[in-house]
Amino acid sequence: MSVLKKKKSRVLILATTAGVIASFSSGAIIYNASSDNSLGMILFSSEDKSLLHPSNNVDYSRTIDSITDKNIKELSKQPKIEKPIEKKIEEKITPPKVEEVPKPPTAAPEPPRITPEVKNYRPEISPLVQRSEKVKIFGVEVNATVLARPDRVVSQKDKDKGIANISGYQNVTVSKLLNIEVTAELEQKVAQNALGGEEGKGIGLFGNNLTLVANQIGITEGLDKAEAVLIKQNPNTWNENIHRYKQLLDSGNFIKFLKPGKEDEYRRLEKEGFKSLNQKYIWIIANLDQSKFTKISQKSLDYLKKGLAIDPRNAIINANGEIDSLVWNVPDQYNKVTSRLSRDNSTRRVFDFDQWYLRSSDSIVQGKYHGWNKTDKTNEYSSYGISTGDGIKVFELTRQNPVNDGSKRNSGIVVEIDAANSSGYGKLKNLINKFKSEKKEITSYRIFNMGETSPTQEFKEILKSLPDNLPQLELFFSAQATNTSSLIALKDKNIKELSLYTMGNSLLDSWSFNPWSLNKVEWINTNDYNVSSQYPPNTPIATRISFDTVAFDQEDYLKEGDYDRINNGLRMVYFVRNNEPFFQGRHGSGTEPDSSEGGNSYPTGLDFSRVPKIKSLRGLVFHDIEKPNNGSRKIKRLTLANSNSSFEITSDELSAAGLENLAIGEPEQPKIFFSNGYSTNSMKITLKQGHTKLDPAAIDNLNKYYQYSDALKAGGKKVKVDSNATELKTQLQQLGFMVEEDNGLTFT
Repeated sequence: MSVLKKKKSRVLILATTAGVIASFSSGAIIYNASSDNSLGMILFSSEDKSLLHPSNNVDYSRTIDSITDKNIKELSKQPKIEKPIEKKIEEKITPPKVEEVPKPPTAAPEPPRITPEVKNYRPEISPLVQRSEKVKIFGVEVNATVLARPDRVVSQKDKDKGIANISGYQNVTVSKLLNIEVTAELEQKVAQNALGGEEGKGIGLFGNNLTLVANQIGITEGLDKAEAVLIKQNPNTWNENIHRYKQLLDSGNFIKFLKPGKEDEYRRLEKEGFKSLNQKYIWIIANLDQSKFTKISQKSLDYLKKGLAIDPRNAIINANGEIDSLVWNVPDQYNKVTSRLSRDNSTRRVFDFDQWYLRSSDSIVQGKYHGWNKTDKTNEYSSYGISTGDGIKVFELTRQNPVNDGSKRNSGIVVEIDAANSSGYGKLKNLINKFKSEKKEITSYRIFNMGETSPTQEFKEILKSLPDNLPQLELFFSAQATNTSSLIALKDKNIKELSLYTMGNSLLDSWSFNPWSLNKVEWINTNDYNVSSQYPPNTPIATRISFDTVAFDQEDYLKEGDYDRINNGLRMVYFVRNNEPFFQGRHGSGTEPDSSEGGNSYPTGLDFSRVPKIKSLRGLVFHDIEKPNNGSRKIKRLTLANSNSSFEITSDELSAAGLENLAIGEPEQPKIFFSNGYSTNSMKITLKQGHTKLDPAAIDNLNKYYQYSDALKAGGKKVKVDSNATELKTQLQQLGFMVEEDNGLTFT
């Protein structure tokens, strides 16, 4: 995030730098130029944004993923307009820990996501009802045509299997905006805001930081001073804004848009020669006549007819002097993201609030919610054996404005535990059981530092002791361990709200979850802070974990060949609950997440390190058995259990290994890992009774193991076989493998 993205950060940097080299007046100017309240925004991922490049034809089948956690976006048919890339000077500051109301999420092109290539793929979207209604854009009410979205349909089979959300979940509840009536009043209002009026104040084309400095310093104190302030001291301000004018500046048409009397002055200065191109730009921008920019480009008018208005923060002036934009803003009432966030914050949170915005890192750690008071009640629970040094505290949260109709809770008891405190950790299970036996209602448990003292710290029995019905559970895992295997103890527990946080790296591939641990969790919180580049590396910031790996446990595969429990778990993640943000991995939803799951992202890792009997992807189902048009899912990272130097597999399993379900053909090749890392340096093949060699399918899959496993590659293509498997030895040698008998003899 740029230095000037947040109000107080920008004030700090600009005021400080100006004070060192400038007079009191120039310092004041910088302060005023930095007072854009609307820049205090919080970034977050896996989400759609409000600024959309309109599209009716989006093909995700050949996209690739990235490791960034971005907001949901939509691709446009229009040529993508890029900001000029300019080298930025790194400016390091420590962001102030002040919770501000962020700006609503914006949108840009759709992020890459892993989706299968399906011939003649067409999303299965339930019939939409078209209707007319009123819509407000920048305060101007106009007629609109919309499509009303139907309720999400979940099959009874999936409900019977226990893999559907027990309370139901709909991602998108707002109508789809098709077109609007563009009136002269609306067109004028959009132009005014783009130039810097009302909603565009401080962020539009005039009155932003760059134009304020150009006008107030460039005119009064000279171009040398303005260039120093903008280019040297605050390059982010320059780089983030200059592209908005460059089409006009470089075209030469700016002459027609200068203030009265400035054309002759420009020609004189041009003849004398500006000291630098940047100073020339600053002079021109300072002398543009805002009143001469009245026309909106045809492209932006076409978007406006679809209900997408110019976003003042991204407005530009094109070469013809027309007001244009890089992104366009959907009206709030049709914003899929903010409407979902507001609804979930209001109806899914235990300590609810009605705003759309997410909680900050500090609020997460402190357990604070907008509209609620938090009071320490630990002393009142001393009879339960809680002492000062245990790291256990009890709080009461009370609603500031009580709701008296019984529809929502007005208070709740929260128990916070520091699992790094050995005394409190040792007491926790008994404390939970005592609360249950005495029927003491606890609204929420918040357990911090899980796995901080040891990666093997045991939590399964503690989580198992939690009540079968619990309003809220918040768990803070150590990123040093990323051990979330204890979550399986939550299976069949009805939890209204579950939050999974870390103070470390929230984007590690090793973060994984067993879907059965969430089978009766009504809402997994993805509305809270998701770490961004705003903070320096290794800063301990509380953030929600982004899970991109699905894992299973030994109890999920008790009988050989019985893959039902694993397949049902995969189906829960990939399709049945895939409209929920948590189950979409790192890259967010598609355009119709509730009815066309094939367009949604999903976790691309699969971890069987706790299931030793699983040797491949044999028997596993990665396609949608009920909606074929959703296609199938592809795996980028497969982890298999192994405790020996050789990974043992039978020839019949090798023939049906299912490795075609790996994400083969992507720019980044899939990977096969083993639980013991590079200690696995070979494979051992046992022939099925009656077989003497490998069939073509087995050979193909064998090659895939070695192609996609760095550990096996490092081992030198070694394969072990039984001493009496002579034909297999010869076959493998001819295929280029170094074959060893199980007794250690090597055949060359």
